[in-house]
Amino acid sequence: MKTHFWKALPLAIFLVFQPAAQAGVLKDHPGHWLGDMKIPEGQTVKIGAEIFARADGTIWASVASPDQDAYDIPLQSALEEGASVSLKHAVFTLKLTWDKDHFDGEWKQGDAPLKFELRQVAAFPAKARPQTPKGPFPYKDETLAIAGANGVTLGATLSIPNGTTNPNVVVLVHGSGPGTRDLGVLGHKHFAVLADHLARQGVAVLRYDKRGNARSTGDYEQHTTAHLIDDLHAVVKAMKARKEFKRVGVIGLSEGPGLAAAVAARDPKSVDFLVSMAGIGMNGLDTMLVQDRVVAKDHGADPAQVERLMAYVRGFYDVLMAHDEAAPRIAALKAFQQTQPAGVMELVKKFKMDGGSLSLDWAAKPFMIAALRSNPPADWRRVRSPVLLLNGSLDHQVPAEENLGGLVATLKAGGNRMVESEVLPSLNHLFQTAKTGKEDEYGQIDETIAPIALKRIAAFVVKQR
Repeated sequence: MKTHFWKALPLAIFLVFQPAAQAGVLKDHPGHWLGDMKIPEGQTVKIGAEIFARADGTIWASVASPDQDAYDIPLQSALEEGASVSLKHAVFTLKLTWDKDHFDGEWKQGDAPLKFELRQVAAFPAKARPQTPKGPFPYKDETLAIAGANGVTLGATLSIPNGTTNPNVVVLVHGSGPGTRDLGVLGHKHFAVLADHLARQGVAVLRYDKRGNARSTGDYEQHTTAHLIDDLHAVVKAMKARKEFKRVGVIGLSEGPGLAAAVAARDPKSVDFLVSMAGIGMNGLDTMLVQDRVVAKDHGADPAQVERLMAYVRGFYDVLMAHDEAAPRIAALKAFQQTQPAGVMELVKKFKMDGGSLSLDWAAKPFMIAALRSNPPADWRRVRSPVLLLNGSLDHQVPAEENLGGLVATLKAGGNRMVESEVLPSLNHLFQTAKTGKEDEYGQIDETIAPIALKRIAAFVVKQR
């Protein structure tokens, strides 16, 4: 999936992850801290900091901007000095200084620091979504710490239905971008909703924070697809080792199904069944090209403009993939941009084709070149376990026609005859009931996951006995 689920925030919320502070002001003041920060234009926005222990026991923090539906924002560093701690990422620093019963906050982004107070609250304010799970719950939640790849510790929640013997268990796997175990997107908690629904049907569910996010340790910004595959493999093996579950399956969204297919292909005994929600059925480059064409159209480019933009996009990716090292890659991309025909860069800016996978920031990251070079169909061809493939008819990020058809053909070509597939009408990439399917609808829709999708997934999982 091309898009990271963050809004275009004026406070710039894309961060890196580094080792945690271990003692002092963070350790002494756990919980949620919230304040009102007045920015120069006169607008006041709520800014929060959460202080907590990660899965390995180290003390850490994250930043939130509730007015912009941004939570669990991972940090670059947390540097303590006396009664103060500086929560830092690449664009801003939030310095917190303890003062009797609250934090004095200082936000630095640009020249003028902004000062405000943060006081403790029970939780950050958030939009009320009707499907967000509410008790009483007919299942128990266990908080787990799972050893992932490269020394990473993954924070996770395992929901086990009450009174069920040897249930199936499913592992939920994120799409691209930062992700917590609840998969919070614009006030929605997609994985919390899916886990709750399945647990009420007698299915155990394991969901985890992606490396470098929330309670999981690690460096998210330096991850590659291989790291995510290894993390998922570790989680699946942890569920197999518990011996209390009948069968172990994986449900993935967007990029997630490809990770699941990779694990199933390399360790067939580890995954008993798979569910693909908007899984990618093409290689990485072709996926990006299809997505970029849709983005150009969605932003109003006419057919001639779309073709000019796509010539630029293809050239950008060709240059990106030609350089293994980040520094020469960025230098080559800057030179490529400077030699574009007249008017092309203006079109790129006008139709918002300069962000995400087409930004120099992403181009410098190892996950970007890994994604472009990826080939999910090669793994899917080796999957022999039962598979359910679902796509929404209004998906603009992973269009059903190209991707669902590609997955069905690939699985059958590999000899898998246990494949079910369906395009669910009027659903977008997040499996919400939508009108257009465009990304700007995601936060406007109260529904988190359409009941038809929840029912279809649960029916498939339950029958895998």
